[in-house]
Order: sequence, then structure tokens, then C-alpha cells
Amino acid sequence: MQQNILIVDDRNENLMALETLLESADVQLLKADNGNDALKLLLRHDVALVLLDVQMPGMNGFEMAELMRRNKKTQSVPIIFVTAHGDKRQIFRGYEVGAVDYLAKPIERDVLLSKVKVFLDLDFQRRELERQLQEIQHLKQQNEQLLQALGDGVIAVDAAGVITFVNAAMKHLFDLDPQQAVGQSLAEVLQNGDGKKAPWLNSEIHAATSKGERFQRDTGYSVRNRNGTVPAFLSAAPIPSASGFAGTVVTLRAVEGDKQDFMEEIAKKNRKQTRKRIGTVLRLFDRSNGKSMGRLGNISLEGLKLISREEIYTASRHPFSMVLPETLAGSNTLSFDAQCVWCRKSEDVPGEYHAGFRIIRISDNDLRILVQLIEKY
Repeated sequence: MQQNILIVDDRNENLMALETLLESADVQLLKADNGNDALKLLLRHDVALVLLDVQMPGMNGFEMAELMRRNKKTQSVPIIFVTAHGDKRQIFRGYEVGAVDYLAKPIERDVLLSKVKVFLDLDFQRRELERQLQEIQHLKQQNEQLLQALGDGVIAVDAAGVITFVNAAMKHLFDLDPQQAVGQSLAEVLQNGDGKKAPWLNSEIHAATSKGERFQRDTGYSVRNRNGTVPAFLSAAPIPSASGFAGTVVTLRAVEGDKQDFMEEIAKKNRKQTRKRIGTVLRLFDRSNGKSMGRLGNISLEGLKLISREEIYTASRHPFSMVLPETLAGSNTLSFDAQCVWCRKSEDVPGEYHAGFRIIRISDNDLRILVQLIEKY
């Protein structure tokens, strides 16, 4: 990460002296012999620190500092004034216009380098924090887009069981209005087998996820809407947080009719269930939290190979979803649950793993999507 220091002095010998003193600081030096040129450099470059001479003809150091503080791009750039005078009124004036420190001429090399190091470290921390915040924001946007695109219903609740997010699929699958559901207790929306509203703190979902465990049920849960209830497959996972339990993501899939006839029909048309390499890059996501699991290597009606940057534990179960390259069977996503049956390091790419999965649960419509995906790609 390249860092820039701007040195400003009307005398060339002073610029050369500062350049010599800073040659071991591993920074890019920008030089200007007047305030106007210095301001132009500040607008073109990201600068970690300005070493600014006080006494310059035309625009002096104080005037330049005042202009810097009025500009949004330069208002927070640290300024160290360099002066041959130790007049207290001049020092106070410098702090009034935004100086962070003073250096007296002749400059001592060790003093200069120690002060410069402090501000370079602060600049590095600031830029690293900005980068991390941008990554977090990007991941947040990706996750929200993925959750909205998933074919499964997704409900997120906070630690108190209050709904904070409902994706658009809940409206299509369960006739549940996302806007009206947000802010309600999960017990108002999700009904257990006996039809009672179990308080959140006493529910099976809270008992498991608050301890960091996943919770799954194929029967016994229904989504309550204005017209009644719709049976659902349910999978719940805790929301990780450095401070402890932050809430739960609940993934719901409407229970469909018996798919045995459909499976037999597909089996007749596809007697050889060979895996087919997909001719486009498709990434698989964990639909419980939006995490990217890796890219799809090949797939059949029975299983798939995943290429991942992380080792995947054998026998672990995963709720997968992928965004399709085009709409298939009326959907732009494919979702299913799969279990890892093997995982090994790649022989060709360092740090890469290949994992084999068998599909353990898939809805009728997602099965149709999978058939079309294999046929087309």
C-alpha cells in the first residue's frame, strides 16, 4: 500500500534536505515550492502527511492550511509545520489552522522520522479500516441480493425472536407479506405441530441456535398467513457474532406432494445418472447465511462435485442454493440440501479442495430445474 508525503517549501535546498532525511521512510515524496502547486497535488493524490513551510512568498503556510481545511478531500490530512522560528504566537496560529505538530529548523533526522512514522501508521490504519468497511458493505449487499433471489423462504430474527428480515420468496411460497411480517414475533408467523404459539425463549429453534447449533424439521411446522397455514420444511442456523448469540436465520420450504412418480419419470429418461460438467461458472451459497461455498465442478440428479477454498467435513450437511445463468422452470435459482461424502486437496491448485456431495433433499420444482440445467449446460 503506497503512501505519499507532500513536502512544501519555497527554497529548493530545503526540499532536497527533507528528501534526503526521508529517503529511508519507504514513501513516495511529492514536492511543491508554493502553495498553489501544493494544493493541486493534494487534489490529485491521496496524501498521508504534509510537511509545510510556514514562511513562503505569496501564499504562506497558514493560508494554505486554511484552504486545506475548507476542502472535503484535504480537510483531514495531517499537517506538520516546519519553521525556523519558535515564536509562541506563530505556534498557536498554526494549531488554530489545523496543524498537528511543529518541527524546528534545523531538523533532526531521528525526530523527523519518529513523527512521520506515527502519522504513516495512522494513515495505514485508516485506509485498512476503510477497505474492511467497503468489503463488509459489499458482502452485505451480496448477501441481501442472494437472500432475495433464493427460491426458499428466509426469515431472520434477532436474539429476542423479533423478525428483522423476510425475503420476497415468503410471499410467493407462503402468501406472507414481508413488510407486514417485519417487526412481529416469530411465534406470530411460525406455528409448531400442536398449533400453539410457543414463546421464543421456550422454542426448540431458540434452544438449538442460541447454543450455536443448527435445527432442522421436515414435519411439524407451518407458516401462518391471513388465509390459514402452509406446512413447511424448516432449517434454522444461528447468526454468528463476536458478542455471542445475535439471532437466527430460518429457511423455509413449502411441503409439496409425493414426488415419487416424478422421480420415476425422470429416472426412466435418465437411466445413466452420470455427472455432467457444467459449461459455465456457477457458485454455490449456503442459503442459511449467504456464505459462498465454492464453484460447481459437475452435477447429476444424485450428486455434485464442489471446488472450494476451504476443507469441508465429511458427513456434514449443507443447504445449497445457486443463481442460475438464466430462468429455468420459472425460477432464477436452484436450491437443495446435500451431504458431503468425500473431500480432498486439489492436486493441481494449491489451497483448493474438491468435495463430493450427494443430494439428500430437493423439491419437485427444483428437481425440474436441475434436469433442465443438466440438459442445457
